[in-house]
Amino acid sequence: MLSEEYSLLVDNTEVALSAADDPRLAGTLARPINLGRADRCLPAAEVEAIVEAQYEACLEFIYGHPVWQRFRDAEGQEALYSYLLESRHYLAAAPFRMASGITDAFRPSELVRLQAHHVVEEADHDRFFENGLAELGCPRDLVREARPSPVTVEWIHLMRTVAAYGPLAAAICSGLLEFTAGDKAAVTGWHEHLVERGMLPAEAVRAIFEHVETDLGLGHGSNWRDAIHAAKVVPVAELADWLNAATLVAEMIVRWLDTFESGLAGDLVTTLPRLRLAGAARRYGGETDGLPVWPAEVYRSFAHGPLSEKPGVRRSLAVAYAFSGKVVDADSTGIAETAKNFVARAARDLDRGDSAEELEKIVDGWLTAIDGHQLWSELSQRTTFPLVYGWMVENYHYVAGIWQHAGAALSACPDPVVRAELVRHLTEEFDHGSMFRNGIETGRGDRYQDLPVAAMRPLPTTVAFLGTLRELSQRDWKGYVLALAFLQRSLGTSEHGLGERHEGFYRVLFGALPECMPVVAAMRQHDLEDTKLGHGDDSHELLTLLTDRYEVGPESVAAAAIVPQLAWSFLDGIWRHYRHGDAAVLQRVGWHVDG
Repeated sequence: MLSEEYSLLVDNTEVALSAADDPRLAGTLARPINLGRADRCLPAAEVEAIVEAQYEACLEFIYGHPVWQRFRDAEGQEALYSYLLESRHYLAAAPFRMASGITDAFRPSELVRLQAHHVVEEADHDRFFENGLAELGCPRDLVREARPSPVTVEWIHLMRTVAAYGPLAAAICSGLLEFTAGDKAAVTGWHEHLVERGMLPAEAVRAIFEHVETDLGLGHGSNWRDAIHAAKVVPVAELADWLNAATLVAEMIVRWLDTFESGLAGDLVTTLPRLRLAGAARRYGGETDGLPVWPAEVYRSFAHGPLSEKPGVRRSLAVAYAFSGKVVDADSTGIAETAKNFVARAARDLDRGDSAEELEKIVDGWLTAIDGHQLWSELSQRTTFPLVYGWMVENYHYVAGIWQHAGAALSACPDPVVRAELVRHLTEEFDHGSMFRNGIETGRGDRYQDLPVAAMRPLPTTVAFLGTLRELSQRDWKGYVLALAFLQRSLGTSEHGLGERHEGFYRVLFGALPECMPVVAAMRQHDLEDTKLGHGDDSHELLTLLTDRYEVGPESVAAAAIVPQLAWSFLDGIWRHYRHGDAAVLQRVGWHVDG
């Protein structure tokens, strides 16, 4: 894991990033997390010990984040406000993110019962943080209406994705979160410290501490142990996957913590008492409703902070993102009015289309979420080989994931005509993952030789993106078709220069870093293949088929619109991780088995 101070955390030991230059490091990292032959199973007691050790390493990473020290120093009050608001949003999505772990079991076993019971118990725990925010003067209706931070949405979708792997995976991944509160004395002391240092009013702290007491009273801290023993034995190949998944959760939590001080959630909390909700409340949860789609700079501003540090700019951007013009000022500050004007200029909020052309207008507008991401300027102007390599590896994981999300769409789509088009798309993309993997491993030369591409852990933002596509295809297959059109049209169409947007980028990239040409050849070949197959134009045919046969209403558009936001997250994860050099690449080594 990479710490916030940018050292490499190996178990409980910090290693300087410069150590990544040592060719022996990859092998050193990989050996302790090899579970041996793939044909073995481990008994529950051994699995419990391994998982607990992994939790300890994850907590070292999480609690090493500097935001905790600033809280101890009674600094960063707005970061604490961010924690309250975004925790509320995360907890409000508990049924959505947890229940997928209990849906596909062969029979209602004890393991399934444990997870189902956990879902029921967690279903309303957002009320504790809502109560705490109310003590700070935040109107409850505004708290519920506010759109979660892009990174909170990522975390929700990551947890939903790993839960869908099965009840044991769900228990191990959620168990990490419960494990963090296992030391009641330490947790109690931290909450008391917040009051003593004047960080929060006593009433607000009592409200949120009730959540800890409730979880402890329900025995949530031991749920993961109970689940492991209910499973009795665990195949080591599965255990490796679940341990890697738990590590992804820890990485996502740290990414979430990164947003607290520079992001805008804290500014929003201090502004909420000055606002009043105008109009109907949001129908869909902020974790599933992607409208409006924002330019990349707005997602970046809310998550990581805007370029301007002026308080008025920060508050207006926070209100614009959170409410999309649905609030009015309760005083004379004019914040809501300024935010509303910005929404009118920047937000992409069309929510229905009756023809392929109208839907194309919608999805073309969504390209603003990815076209302006900082990753592109970094790759073209200040690129490094590790950044390019990481971009390629994460795209390998994305392209290889076609089997899962396209397969889910096929299983959900009831229309044989549309289904045939989806089968054609899956057929055309079927081997592109192996094309990427082989191309990367051939083109990298002698770099990272001890780290097979397929064995590298995808970033949590990549897993969240893929999981969102799969979940969307299961929940709203028409929304998935719309999202697929968005992804295909990012390549370009014959009308606007087939693939030219990508070819122009490659020319700039190769000019900036000629040594990356061999490893990027796989990406370029993939784009050429898609161009030859007419994927940019296929989207028009698919949308025509869809609108000729069905009405595509606001629900499907809102569901599909979450994909551009998670596509932004996919790019953001790559940029923020792999910019740290060779160590960032080596850090993707994961638990694995032989054979």
